[in-house]
Amino acid sequence: MSEFARSRVRAQRERTDQRNRAIRTVAGQARDRTEFTGLLSMLGLDDMPEGAPTLDRSLARYVHQVAAATGVPDEAVGYEVSDTATAYLGLAEQLPEHPGRDLMLVWDERLGWLLGVETDPDEAHLVLGYLGGDIVPSPGAVARFVAGAVAGQATDRLRPVLPPADRHSLARQMADHTAT
Repeated sequence: MSEFARSRVRAQRERTDQRNRAIRTVAGQARDRTEFTGLLSMLGLDDMPEGAPTLDRSLARYVHQVAAATGVPDEAVGYEVSDTATAYLGLAEQLPEHPGRDLMLVWDERLGWLLGVETDPDEAHLVLGYLGGDIVPSPGAVARFVAGAVAGQATDRLRPVLPPADRHSLARQMADHTAT
């Protein structure tokens, strides 16, 4: 066996050992089975086929591609996978009816994309509209939604409550949109 092959086997063994230690740690800290499976999912340690896209990586790539499609620089992008997967893009555009306030584009795994007006922390959120359809639309569809809303096209103000999405499915959808 070549040195490269031995190193690869050793790295895989170490990765498996680290994963197993992390799962044991979560098992020792979780209060019940629901919390245990939720924590494993947040950490990307739940049962996934080897090589399957994780929500963390898929969300990062997807959000950065949406940012590129909408002209948002990296420093105005944020995302997180915790109890809810979310993303934030700070847009430079403003609307005449909200002078001095930038727009924001926000995604979460339950509601999909919404366009809103930046508010102060003590103010209620001001949602301008939701992007209907798929919870994980293509980056181009998100860019068209933003451009249309900024141009004055009507947006849906109501978003139906959707059943919770399977995180593996979300990761696969995001990976499909960002495949190069």
